[in-house]
Amino acid sequence: MNTILRGIWASVMATGSMTLTLFGYFKKLPFLQKAPLPPALLSEDVVAKTGISKFLNSQKQQQVTMVSHFGYGAAAGVVYAFLAEKIPGSNPLVKGAAFGLAVWAASYYGLIPGLGLASAGARMTKQRNLMMAVSHVVWGSSLAFAEQELRHRGKDMLDGRQHPLRAH
Repeated sequence: MNTILRGIWASVMATGSMTLTLFGYFKKLPFLQKAPLPPALLSEDVVAKTGISKFLNSQKQQQVTMVSHFGYGAAAGVVYAFLAEKIPGSNPLVKGAAFGLAVWAASYYGLIPGLGLASAGARMTKQRNLMMAVSHVVWGSSLAFAEQELRHRGKDMLDGRQHPLRAH
């Protein structure tokens, strides 16, 4: 499997884990902090700034949120796939957790405020920032594990033509 596809697929798996973590953590937030999750707020802000929000009902906005959330994760997953063997250390969970925290910090304290979007980390409460940091650790660890498994074992497990009992 080539590096780009490996990064995309590993991140799709990892973004699913991250999203479930966000859903679980959200339930534990104090009532006054239960605003929509940051990916939803970001997506809403982007579509409002681009002028396409008038074309989206609530269901379509939710779809845009999920596509952009998984798309951003996939892009970051591709970056990880190219860097994975260059990042020092052998434990993918540690490497991935560090990468996840780096993506969170660069996104919520660099890119998002740099683009003038509302969900910057500095505007969130400590609890919501912790929720985002923890979910990015889950994402990064899941990403690193999935990427490593796809890199080392994916060919044998995913290529049905390579079964030893299959007649050629």
